[in-house]
Amino acid sequence: MSILPNSNKVFYDLFNRAAANVAEMAKLLNIAVNSTDQYEQKFNFTHIDKLKTKSYEITHQVFTESGKMLISPFGRKDMCDLAAAIDDVADSIAMASRRINLYDVPKITLPMINLASLIGKTSDGLQEAVKAMSNLNNSAHIFELCNNIKKLEYAADTVYNEAFADLLANETDAIQLIKYTDVLMAMETATDSCEDVTLVIESILIKNG
Repeated sequence: MSILPNSNKVFYDLFNRAAANVAEMAKLLNIAVNSTDQYEQKFNFTHIDKLKTKSYEITHQVFTESGKMLISPFGRKDMCDLAAAIDDVADSIAMASRRINLYDVPKITLPMINLASLIGKTSDGLQEAVKAMSNLNNSAHIFELCNNIKKLEYAADTVYNEAFADLLANETDAIQLIKYTDVLMAMETATDSCEDVTLVIESILIKNG
């Protein structure tokens, strides 16, 4: 089946906007946890929430456009699954941001900084993989990009597991233990969500290979 160029542009522009939005959210989270200025932290946390709303709007637009167009880059369900999976990443980053902000943790720890960095790297990798999908024939390169994201997610698992073990061994305040555990879990979930997107991408590549 031939694909209309303008139809391709509509959907790939939306996917690229969604992935770029996630990368921007991750960048702001990284800036926030590395900042010692509380005003700057709060500003970035608030901006992340605004970008989460933008993510939802883009996802809704994909759902709407996919229902109207007869010709599209790939199947409607796959397009909706991809948009929803990217939106889940935005949800996870926003959740991590909210927990750091609302829990008012006494100190931004090294594991939190490391996880924020890995969220940034997985989100940047996701943006690159989504951009590469404009040429599904280049599947080997896209699979490689997806594998790189999975490696970063594994690194995030390691950071989380070691940090959680350290908390159990050394944190004597039960409330702080709960706070830090929830924050770390939310941050690790953001990298999990990036890996989930790669599974959708790989499924699309296999179906359209």
